[in-house]
Amino acid sequence: MSAKKTPHKNQEKNSSSPLSINTFFLLSFLALSIITTAIYYRSLNNQFTNWDDNRYIIGNANIQTFHGDSLSYTFKKIISSYEQGNYHPLTMLTYCLEYEKFKLNPKPYHLTNFILHLLNTLLVFCFIWLLTKQKWVAFITSILFAIHPMHVESVSWVSERKDVLYSFFYLAALCTYIFYLQKEKKKGLFYALTFLLFIFSVLSKAMAVSLPIAFFAVDYFLDRKFTFKNVLEKIPFLIVSLVFGFIAILAQKSGNAMDDSVEYNFFDRILFSSYGLMTYLWKLIAPVNLSCFYKYPVKTEGLYPLIFYIAPVIMLSLVFWVYRSKQFGKDVIFGFGFFLITIVMVLQILPVGAAIIADRYTYLPYIGIFFIIARWINNLLENNSDKIKSLKIPFLSVFILFLILCCYLSFQRSKVWYDSISLWSDAIKKDDSFPLPFNSRGDAYFLKEDYNQAIPDFSHAIQLKYQTPDIYYKRGMAYYHLQKYEEAIKDFTEVIHRNNNFPDAYYSRGLAYYNFGKFDEAIKDFTIEIRNNPNSGKVYNDRGVAYDNQGKFEDAIKDYTDAIQHNPSFMKAYFNRGNVYYNHGKFNEAIQDYNSVIQLSPTFAQAYNNRGSAYGNLGKNEEAIKDYTSAIQYSLDFSSAYNNRARAYSNIKKFQLALEDALKAKQLGFAVDPIFIEQIRLAIKK
Repeated sequence: MSAKKTPHKNQEKNSSSPLSINTFFLLSFLALSIITTAIYYRSLNNQFTNWDDNRYIIGNANIQTFHGDSLSYTFKKIISSYEQGNYHPLTMLTYCLEYEKFKLNPKPYHLTNFILHLLNTLLVFCFIWLLTKQKWVAFITSILFAIHPMHVESVSWVSERKDVLYSFFYLAALCTYIFYLQKEKKKGLFYALTFLLFIFSVLSKAMAVSLPIAFFAVDYFLDRKFTFKNVLEKIPFLIVSLVFGFIAILAQKSGNAMDDSVEYNFFDRILFSSYGLMTYLWKLIAPVNLSCFYKYPVKTEGLYPLIFYIAPVIMLSLVFWVYRSKQFGKDVIFGFGFFLITIVMVLQILPVGAAIIADRYTYLPYIGIFFIIARWINNLLENNSDKIKSLKIPFLSVFILFLILCCYLSFQRSKVWYDSISLWSDAIKKDDSFPLPFNSRGDAYFLKEDYNQAIPDFSHAIQLKYQTPDIYYKRGMAYYHLQKYEEAIKDFTEVIHRNNNFPDAYYSRGLAYYNFGKFDEAIKDFTIEIRNNPNSGKVYNDRGVAYDNQGKFEDAIKDYTDAIQHNPSFMKAYFNRGNVYYNHGKFNEAIQDYNSVIQLSPTFAQAYNNRGSAYGNLGKNEEAIKDYTSAIQYSLDFSSAYNNRARAYSNIKKFQLALEDALKAKQLGFAVDPIFIEQIRLAIKK
């Protein structure tokens, strides 16, 4: 259908010259850039969080192969696989590029998100301008988009790259679609470009499948008739939407993100979706008490909180009001329609994720409500009636205060995303009745080796009925690192009780038993672990150490030998076996093992010292002195090596050197035999 040649009735009545319009655009872009930068510049110093960043980036091997011979593998992998229950290969490709250049430096990842948000802000301006030809409507809509606190999550969270990326292509496609409608020339080019941008958008995030329906909303606002031809032009877009929508459902199922569909019935879903809509609209006006996680409600005596039953009534009333508003113009219907079109897929009618709502889901949908607000303000500015004039200053003052409040709240909110601990501490502050934030903050403390802080968080999560084998195992490891072996054993036992095949549970409990001095129990657990994982050299080695402590030297040597067979470069097993041979007077065998240790670790001072002692026991004092000297070279304060070398020097009658080493050993805190020192001094006097 050809575009109208006459200006749209909503076009701004403005006699300004093209220069003044261009100047307004330039100043608007500059203001939007400065304000957005002022809000988010601190977030460039944010770290990665353990809220998906660890899976998408830090621990994701798929983004670490974008180079050389692995290039084809990378493309194949990102195109053909899901990531964390999502299909967004273009988003993953951006991570590949960043990792190739910057590895795990978080700043470039945050910078990319910020730049995309800034570009999206400018695209919102362009889209609304193309739609209305009203510059203040475009500016107000885009400034609200830039600064609203509900958008911080999408910008400051690296794993939400998919939000800002898909929105970039989505908004660009809306702009090119309007060009397609309004330009007589190159319509085919704009159509093809719109389709290409749409493909890029759905490859960035599945929520982009709503774009063809958004085109109908644009048609409605621009008075474009609903004809077969106008529907036909959108068929390719609708087909792509269906395909990617199906892929998105498969991806969600693959990541177990839709498993809770059995728990909640359809009526529950209606309550949740109504509550979500109401909450999103409320938080647009009052963006406070925001959190990275909003839990599902819990029934009390078979009922949800009252607000969930009130929400459908409120939303039906709102829909009725929107319908009636058509007599005042299309602003409300278009704006609210755009909001619904872009948010309907995450209203939990179909279960998506573990949260009932999420700040990030409003990133694109809020544009519709911002547009309604902008049109109302613009109409207020243009209305010169005496009745309205008296309302302008109070209303605009309130609106400016709201903008300032949004800037402040967004600036503060971006700091919440600094790291995992600040993020989950904020979530706990907002709602301490759900276990996930405690578990996640416990993980963050654990990674920082702050086990004293991790244990209370894990315990609190357990008290809130998050009683998985995994959390008991993590708490057990925290106790283990704090040398609270009895508590660790209890937790590892609970893990085994809940999941007899939990990885490393027997091994970890065996280590705790060993350190607790219960060698029999340790050996039993190591034996079970070996049965479950017969190729693990480390378990053979540790069972060997337990046998060694029981004086079962033949069993110990056998286990060390098995450990070496499974891992020929297992330096620790050679060292331990060498020590057993040494303690049993098999000095030649000990020397062979120490040789292997030194070959694998040429700067291991203790190996030189022990080999020196083995040489000394064979009467090879010169070789012993060389080894003690090497041990001292690699560990300057190795007091026992000085003492041993003093003995070796004494054996070859180099008493002055022996005295110097003995005194040095004593100075370093070694309990040198005073009789030995006196004997050396007497020998020197002779």
